[in-house]
Amino acid sequence: MGILADTREQVWDHVKKSLESLKCPVERGKLDQGDYTAFVPMNAFPGCGGVPGITSLQDEIVIERKANLDEIAGNFTVGRERFEREFIRAKANGIKVFLLIENASWEDVFSHNYQSRLNPKSLYGSLLSWQARYNVTVQFCRPAETGRILYGILYYWLKNKLEG
Repeated sequence: MGILADTREQVWDHVKKSLESLKCPVERGKLDQGDYTAFVPMNAFPGCGGVPGITSLQDEIVIERKANLDEIAGNFTVGRERFEREFIRAKANGIKVFLLIENASWEDVFSHNYQSRLNPKSLYGSLLSWQARYNVTVQFCRPAETGRILYGILYYWLKNKLEG
């Protein structure tokens, strides 16, 4: 398995280095949704004739990464309609979205430990509403953990898919 990173993802060197340290192949490509997904080379299963149709899991699972609470607060305020359309489209297409927010925790949300003027109650409410409304899983992490968490989410998704 490898990780496919969207070509629009700009600040991601820490993710790439972490994935490479895990010996995980990393490719760049255009994703219709999210920032990361998994791919499986067609020749990944020698002797089995490959796995027909599996090249990328972008039609099943994507990870949307945000660098901090200010970035997600911006998505919930400026351009909210565009941001919401992405999640509506993902849900309509049966795509599972993980929202991975770096440099943050629930305590940071509650204590307004971010620059945006978005009220903590509004940010908290939006994150929890998004989970319920669009079947999104919200996770917080430190940047040093991002690559391992990305890899783990996608690895276990693919493992469960292949095990049936």
